Amino acid sequence: DSLVPSVIKFVLIAPQAARVSLVGDFNGWDQNATPVQRQADGTWATFVELPPGRHVYSFVLDGKVFMNDPAAPIVPNDFGEKNSVVIVKGATS
Repeated sequence: DSLVPSVIKFVLIAPQAARVSLVGDFNGWDQNATPVQRQADGTWATFVELPPGRHVYSFVLDGKVFMNDPAAPIVPNDFGEKNSVVIVKGATS
C-alpha cells in the first residue's frame, strides 16, 4: 500500500486582482510555480495534486499581496504572519 495524492481545488474571490498565484510548502513558496486561473465569475481557481498530510499555503495577488484562503483554517507561521492550511486525507491504493 502506498499513499495516493489527492487533487485539491483552491478558489479565491478576488475580482480586483490582475494576477493570482498559489504558494505553499508544496511548491517551495515559488510565485511562478502555480498560477491561478481567472474564472468567468471573477473568482480564481486552480487544481493541485497533493500528497496526504498537512499543507500550509497562501495566495499572492499581483505578485506582492499575500492573502489567506477565507475558506480554510489559519495557522501562524515562523515569521509572525498567518497562512492557510489544508489537510489531505491519506488514502491507500
